[in-house]
Amino acid sequence: MRIKPLRASLCAASIALALTFFAGTQAKAQQPAVSYNSTFSIAEQSLDSKGRTVIVMQGTGDLPGVLTLVLSLAADGTISGGEWALNVSYTAPLHPDAAPDPNSPDPDSAQGEQLIQKGVLSGTIGSGSTTAANGVVSAINSLQLVLTHGTLQFAAVTQGSGSVVGAHIDDRANSNAHTSLTF
Repeated sequence: MRIKPLRASLCAASIALALTFFAGTQAKAQQPAVSYNSTFSIAEQSLDSKGRTVIVMQGTGDLPGVLTLVLSLAADGTISGGEWALNVSYTAPLHPDAAPDPNSPDPDSAQGEQLIQKGVLSGTIGSGSTTAANGVVSAINSLQLVLTHGTLQFAAVTQGSGSVVGAHIDDRANSNAHTSLTF
């Protein structure tokens, strides 16, 4: 049976298109992981309805926003489970090049702000420990984060890892923590 030239051309074009799509998918899947570093402060602590310690901190850096850690603590301060979320968002001036308004209560302030919501990264806590006294966490010692989910601009993120270390977590004004997330 002889293949007609038009049918052969369509077949070759279909194969070329499929190979191009496959190569593009492979290139996306093989992008190297990137590390993102952020610094957090202004810690707040509470207990949730399950008796877990909830720590919320505000951060700046590569992924600015609000970090929430929900920790199930053993009596010795080791982590027996938990979850975390980082809401990556910040405010930016609506008109960054606007001239100051002399009639404003704060003439040097920006002329309005907008919320930039980049998305949420979240997952589970794999291991780590805390320094705690009387049920209050004062330090976070090498908390290992497992990244399992992302939203909005991070919707394609389904895996990654990270760590958190922190000091003075029981002192809102002097609290500080550092995260490194790789995905």
